[in-house]
Amino acid sequence: MVRSSTAPKFISLGSGLGEDEDLWDDYVETGKPAPENLVPLGVVLTTAATGSEMGDAAVLTNWARNRKLGYTSFPLTPKFSVLDPTYLLTLPDEQTTYGFVDMFCHTCEQYFSLPSDDNLSDEMVEAIQRHILRSWRACRRHPRSYEARSNAMWDSTLALNRVISRGKEEDWVTHGIEHALSAYFDIPHGAGLAVVHPHWMKYVYTSRPEATARFARWAVNVWGVDSTGKSEREVAEEGIERYADFLRLVGALLTLSEVGIPADLATLDKLADHAGDVGGSYRRITRDDARAILASCVTPVVF
Repeated sequence: MVRSSTAPKFISLGSGLGEDEDLWDDYVETGKPAPENLVPLGVVLTTAATGSEMGDAAVLTNWARNRKLGYTSFPLTPKFSVLDPTYLLTLPDEQTTYGFVDMFCHTCEQYFSLPSDDNLSDEMVEAIQRHILRSWRACRRHPRSYEARSNAMWDSTLALNRVISRGKEEDWVTHGIEHALSAYFDIPHGAGLAVVHPHWMKYVYTSRPEATARFARWAVNVWGVDSTGKSEREVAEEGIERYADFLRLVGALLTLSEVGIPADLATLDKLADHAGDVGGSYRRITRDDARAILASCVTPVVF
């Protein structure tokens, strides 16, 4: 059984396959580029989260094989998108929360990566993140606010339309590890990200001087941490703590047990096997690193 949150893109991909081709085996698993002769795709948003309305990426879960993989190919880019905030006015709180987790994580995975130079993209990320946090609070206070929901849609698009990735290596480790969680357990994607993301931060923030400096900058410019009299490491830690505290405040679950995932040795091993050597920018995350991050997810982040 195959299920997808971006089903129209894979339906479009399927329209261009040959008789002997299999969508999963020949394209998703291998990353083979999509053919050009696809049925044109338009999208109408009913959530604000993935940014898929302005990009060529999609994610597919194969429940029969317990595999969840991202797939990116230019022909999957929509020809048009309709963003009507009124469709978001009745979203359940959980979908709103985990949509914001996803878009915020998207910005982080572009921002927390090399090179650490004077890049306009980084300042754009900080502005988008501050606005995401404002929109998030506004949607919680006034869930039927047209303005709040329209801002959420705009935040989501800008978080992953590739503008802020220019000049950056990018680091999609958190998404790679989360895909292992939701390949085996039927949890919201954003829920898995909320569990993994702060722990990935703690795992890599001291891995090199550029990483510590970047997390300290983020703590000051996004979370308003006062750096007076503190080391970069202390500032960075306070920023990560504020992020985790905010996630808890808005109702996100922060541990494996809270999302219904057991933390026994066998489960951690199979999740780490799915993640594999997941890459990274500040620090390359191997299968064993991914397992260590997952093992730390049994409790909330503390320093």
